[in-house]
Amino acid sequence: MERYVIVIPADEEQKARLLPCDDGDTCTLETLQALVGGPIEMADTCLAASWAREDVDSIQMAVNKEGLLQELPYNEHATDLYAFNYMSSIVGPAVLMAARGDELIGFAKPVCETICEEFGIDMEDGIWND
Repeated sequence: MERYVIVIPADEEQKARLLPCDDGDTCTLETLQALVGGPIEMADTCLAASWAREDVDSIQMAVNKEGLLQELPYNEHATDLYAFNYMSSIVGPAVLMAARGDELIGFAKPVCETICEEFGIDMEDGIWND
C-alpha cells in the first residue's frame, strides 16, 4: 500500500499537499527536515489513533524545533490539530503522520482525504482524483 504524509504549510495562501513516503511506508529524517525547514520535533495531535484506520499508537506532527526562535509564521491548521493548542501554537510548516512504536508512517490516501475534509485543510487541486 502506498502511504502519504500531509504537508500543512503555514502560509494561508498555499494549499496543503500529499507527499508519498520515501520507502513506501515512512519518510527519512532528511525528508522531514527539508519539509519543515530545520531540525524536527514531534508534536502530539488531538486525533485519536483510530483516525489512521489501522493499528497505530498515535497521530503526530513533525514541526520545526526552532520555529519559534526563527519567528516562523503561525500555522492555523496545524495549531487546530495540536493537542495542546490552548498552551502554545504551531509555527512554520507541519507534517502529519502516524506513529507505530518508534516508526513514523504515512496514511493511506482515503485516510488523508477524511482528515483534510474534517479539519478544513485545503489541498492542491486534483489530489483526490484517481
